Amino acid sequence: MWVASMDAVVSSWYSDYAEARSCLEARGGYLLPHEGQFFITGPEGVRELGLDPDDSDWERIGFDWVRPRDPVAWERLWVKRAIAA
Repeated sequence: MWVASMDAVVSSWYSDYAEARSCLEARGGYLLPHEGQFFITGPEGVRELGLDPDDSDWERIGFDWVRPRDPVAWERLWVKRAIAA
């Protein structure tokens, strides 16, 4: 889920999901995966992926792409990402 243009907007990288999840809960943002690692980004990073950070499906999935609360909402976001890529 990482693209090179996100370099300036990614806030935190983690090798452990639990750490990334803890950061998400404490600070907010969007938890995304990349090559076995995890990162937190803000709205700008989501836009770099071609997605709308204000899409209500983000809230439905708990802002967590890795372990979404709502798999149907995640699938809608996944389709939008595939189209944008």
